[in-house]
Amino acid sequence: MTGQLPDSFLYEDEVYSLISIADEEPFTPLDYDIIPQMASTACWRGFVLYYKLDNNSLILQDMQLNTKEAKEINNIKPTKTKDMFRFHYQDLNLKLDYSGKLLIARDFIDEMYVHMGFQRPIAFRKVVELDFKNGELLSVNDLSEQMENRRNKAPADGARPKTMKDKDVKNWIKDTFSRKHNKEEK
Repeated sequence: MTGQLPDSFLYEDEVYSLISIADEEPFTPLDYDIIPQMASTACWRGFVLYYKLDNNSLILQDMQLNTKEAKEINNIKPTKTKDMFRFHYQDLNLKLDYSGKLLIARDFIDEMYVHMGFQRPIAFRKVVELDFKNGELLSVNDLSEQMENRRNKAPADGARPKTMKDKDVKNWIKDTFSRKHNKEEK
């Protein structure tokens, strides 16, 4: 397996990775009846999203997508590409009505790379929690120190299955491909 391409999030003029989501996804192509297809082993879900904040509103800016049939989103037609994604939506400026918490992170620690799924929150030096209601930013919580403490305490936490029992391995794989918050992340 391969580490998965994360979504990006432009926050305070820095590019972060969207690493964890408390509730439902803020956006998925399925919202527009678009069925994504695997793009590569580094992108099993078939799309990568680029978010930003604009006047404290959550905006979907761009999307790279692998699908048989792309559709217009927010009056934007995608351009065809020749890379692993067949389509690229640029300048969508789609305001999202998302309510929930997102963890974004930057300054990845290369030695903590896990060759499976999405990377763990503790593998980043800077981790920020953004809380939204109806697409508007309510609060910001810097979790960097908390992640550093967890990293110092148990750097291998989540880097491999607890045991090699079939159930533990399957659960670990499932967890690495999920970006849902779990109780250990906070």
